[in-house]
Amino acid sequence: MAIRCIVVTPERTELDREADYVSLPMNDGELGVLKGRAPMIGRLGYGVLRLNTAAGPEKYYVDGGFAQVEDNEISILTGKLIPADLINGDEARAALETAREMSGSKPEEADAKNIAIARARGQLRASR
Repeated sequence: MAIRCIVVTPERTELDREADYVSLPMNDGELGVLKGRAPMIGRLGYGVLRLNTAAGPEKYYVDGGFAQVEDNEISILTGKLIPADLINGDEARAALETAREMSGSKPEEADAKNIAIARARGQLRASR
């Protein structure tokens, strides 16, 4: 039996796959999930969701959110899920440069800048 991975965005269920292994981009690093993993809930970062399926590896960009692992099922709530092959590396690099040039003099500007940088870096990693 494999792990079931379900990804939901505000619009719809974007992904429902079975995989032998799933790598989640958590807020504080990557988390690998195999069959039988202990239950957990965690905050996702901006990064690459990797699945090893019977059909081969799959890779997606995840735009933050939350993940729950329970009974060999991973439920992911995120704002956006993009297949990695649809991400343009040049556009991601340009977004990173734009984000680095944003003002960060006020706390709310610094927060927006940090999020924009994290998103651009996540998309850049996914494009590779």
